[in-house]
Amino acid sequence: MKIQMIDPKRLRHIEGHSKRRAKWLEKKILDEGVWTKPLAIERTHKLVLDGQHRMEVALALGLRKVPCVMYDYDDVEVWSLRDNHEVTAALVIEKSLRGDIYPYKTAKHRFPTELPAIEIALEKLR
Repeated sequence: MKIQMIDPKRLRHIEGHSKRRAKWLEKKILDEGVWTKPLAIERTHKLVLDGQHRMEVALALGLRKVPCVMYDYDDVEVWSLRDNHEVTAALVIEKSLRGDIYPYKTAKHRFPTELPAIEIALEKLR
């Protein structure tokens, strides 16, 4: 599995996030000084399939790059965690591209491979 470094400004949210959780994660990353999990990214449109909070932390810290694993949506299972929201790969793409993202904790993804544990010094991402 190849880790690619991508400018977080090029990535797109697919759903909302918790500001409280993002602040907690930012403090944790700053305290530890390392980035320990890559973001899961849809290859074509640079959609964040897993890692909405990590993306927010990267933006808040002004990081120039973040570690990412790229996936084709054809290889990823997607479903809704909420009965009142339809979630398909096509809808996720459509909604994200028009800026109409799902509410926090709506879309869930299962990847063909597990995201690897990593350890990259925060300074290397600045």
